[in-house]
Amino acid sequence: MNAKLTLVALAVLSANATAANFAVPQNIDNDYACKRCVAPEHTNTVGLMTEQRTHLDSQYGANAHIRSESRGENYRIDAKNAGADNGHLKAAANLGDFALELAYVNRWNLDDNDIGAERQQLSAAAKYQTQLVTAFVKASSEDKQGQRISSVVDPKPTNFLETIDHTTQVMNAGVQLHGDFWNVGLAAVNSDFTDNAGIDADNSAQQASVKAGLNYGKTRLSVSAASGKMIQDGPIEQENSLVPISNFDGEVETLDYSARISSRVAGVKLAGFYSYSDRDNVSGSYEFFEAINTPIDSSKTRYGVDASYRLGSTKFSAGFEQNDRVRSDSDREETQESEIFGRVDYRYQQLSTHVKFTSSERTGSEYRIGDDIFQKYYLADRDRVSTQLGLGYSQNNYGANLKVVLASDEYSNSSALQESDEMSVNLDGYYLISKQMTLNAYAGTQTIDSLEIHNTTVSDEFTYFGFGLNKYQINEDMALGTSYTFSFSGSDTAVDSTEMGDYYQYQHLAEIHMDYRINARISTRFAYSYERNYDTNYANQPIEAINSIEDLNQNYTDHKIGAFFTIKL
Repeated sequence: MNAKLTLVALAVLSANATAANFAVPQNIDNDYACKRCVAPEHTNTVGLMTEQRTHLDSQYGANAHIRSESRGENYRIDAKNAGADNGHLKAAANLGDFALELAYVNRWNLDDNDIGAERQQLSAAAKYQTQLVTAFVKASSEDKQGQRISSVVDPKPTNFLETIDHTTQVMNAGVQLHGDFWNVGLAAVNSDFTDNAGIDADNSAQQASVKAGLNYGKTRLSVSAASGKMIQDGPIEQENSLVPISNFDGEVETLDYSARISSRVAGVKLAGFYSYSDRDNVSGSYEFFEAINTPIDSSKTRYGVDASYRLGSTKFSAGFEQNDRVRSDSDREETQESEIFGRVDYRYQQLSTHVKFTSSERTGSEYRIGDDIFQKYYLADRDRVSTQLGLGYSQNNYGANLKVVLASDEYSNSSALQESDEMSVNLDGYYLISKQMTLNAYAGTQTIDSLEIHNTTVSDEFTYFGFGLNKYQINEDMALGTSYTFSFSGSDTAVDSTEMGDYYQYQHLAEIHMDYRINARISTRFAYSYERNYDTNYANQPIEAINSIEDLNQNYTDHKIGAFFTIKL
């Protein structure tokens, strides 16, 4: 029998985990470009693009940007590579108090094991808005198809490719009343998940919520409450009779409410918040291997206060936050985490800087494990101290940002993880060499040194950097452009000074294109790009007694030729 982590299971499991993603950024030209250097264009256009690639299939897509306005009514159509991977098509209309929208979105991406999956989403929405009332309804249906890595243990450990064929349908609606200084609203949402391949369990979720707000002078108050349930009801397929039930009727009831208030008194901005979240598993219990399966309940309470005061170009802020969690039938049923912070921001002309100090502590109830078992690090008592430094400078032609974070954790003696020290440095910037040339660059590093039980030391280091160069030569009818981007990311791990191997990934991306204006309305673009990607993916390494899956890597050299045609309407 294959065990799957379903929506219901995710709702009742409670664990804190963080992971760093040091892959090469997928949108380098946008993420690190000079935003102010590009002027938006609102001319009505339609276009067609086609691309032939050696690494992926041919791509065809439509592009359009059409606007029309007259006497309180306006229409728009936006398309970007519609019909191709990672494209969209949206049509919207505003007719007085009514607004309508239709959208089709296609997304294609690689998962953590470099196996592809495609999502196609179709949605429709309508909204009615006046000075007193706002009402909306939206429906969407998404199909996800592709492959992922799965494994079985019996008769021997084996990896294999598993089909992804999911359909998710969502419907939500709401209404809100609002006045000059108040608002109140109701909303409801329903979600249905279906696995057309019959692998994952089908499930559904419903939720109803109410929100209200009040603005009085310099004081703002907002409150919300929501109640819902998540349901999984389906047969259990098994080759033997180990599971004592043939159908799982699972249900988790959810309850959430929150409140936040802020005000300004004598130049000091004060704020306070409170939130509560409860997950009650009412799935029932049954005997399993001479034991009783016990549903897991969980709840989380979070509250805090903060204050800020601005003196000239300097802003001072400080705050306190408390996070309390309760987990039934767990190694440690209660944990309490408290945090205090202080921050100073300073701005002088184009220069901005800040420094932030944070101190936190985690305690909790007694552990329900034996003395010879180590406590889990995310539940163990912990003291944390961190410092964050930031520096930024920006002008019309150049700018840069630097961020440094130092953090130190100390755990109780009963935890397998004793202490951990972390340092991360991130730097990015741009330089407008001329009106035709822009240089973008970024770099970063992160080191994590940990001390585990029996004085075992673990050192992790992550590094990444990259740069891009763009240049355009423009005359009256023709524009020639070239661009180059290089990106690198890597990591290295050592245990007791013994190297455990490293991971790295790099990418070269070069492009040359020509824009040619045939006449005042019709223009074309022809482009050629070269991409070299290399990834030392450990998933490609064979493991003894485990069948490895071939071609998981994204090591390739790709040549792409594209043609684009645009017509101004």
